[in-house]
Amino acid sequence: MKPHPSDLMKAIYFFALIFALNGAVAQTAKVSSGLYKWPPERARHQMYFKAGSTFFESFDMYTETLMAGEIKTSSDVWAEKEVLIIVKEGELALEIGDQKKTVGPGSVALIMPGEKFSCRSGNSSPVVFYDLQFKSKSPVDVARGKSNGGSFIVDWDELSFKKSDVGGRRDYFNKPTATCTKFEMHVTTLNEGLPSHAPHEHAEEEIILLMKGNATMNVAGKDYPMAPGDFVFAASHDFHGIRNSGKGQCEYFAFQWK
Repeated sequence: MKPHPSDLMKAIYFFALIFALNGAVAQTAKVSSGLYKWPPERARHQMYFKAGSTFFESFDMYTETLMAGEIKTSSDVWAEKEVLIIVKEGELALEIGDQKKTVGPGSVALIMPGEKFSCRSGNSSPVVFYDLQFKSKSPVDVARGKSNGGSFIVDWDELSFKKSDVGGRRDYFNKPTATCTKFEMHVTTLNEGLPSHAPHEHAEEEIILLMKGNATMNVAGKDYPMAPGDFVFAASHDFHGIRNSGKGQCEYFAFQWK
């Protein structure tokens, strides 16, 4: 017995509705505030999340390992995405447009939308780096990005250290980019047993990425013990604070955007 044409139309409508709803859920899924652990046994390509956020339509974060002599090129030139690279281990040789530089742990690079780049292991050892790719919910403003320095590489060894009552910090940048009206990054060195500051909140989203030592991050009333390589994401207006909960100093990246 053949189905009635109206039944077929109902079935098509039902599956189209399910597909549309699934797509809407995928598009509106947001990165959750909380701890993202550095896996003890990780793949060479380790994805942490692929979602959105308050300010980003799409936000992907993962780690990449390049073996000695291995080269990674941007096979696609993203017209609307910026890329942030943070070197964790080893030396990374970067080429962004006409910029060429080999940098070590703690160094970063920001690549504007539409710019080709490549990276490879800078010596005979593997290199491990964090790779963040993000697309703003607001239109990309390439002119704004170029007027504030465009793509750039910041070498850890060239940063100045500023002492403070709790330890010290190194400032990377604080400026608008092609996708963000504000993007700020620094590394804090925090003395044993001390908090960086009282818990606070702000409109900017923030990632705290631990480089050395042990720390405890509190986000929205929950404590997250952190080991080197771990990071915590704090959503917009979530109260958060961090303290050194280990022996000796700890060091961590703090970067925020809107």
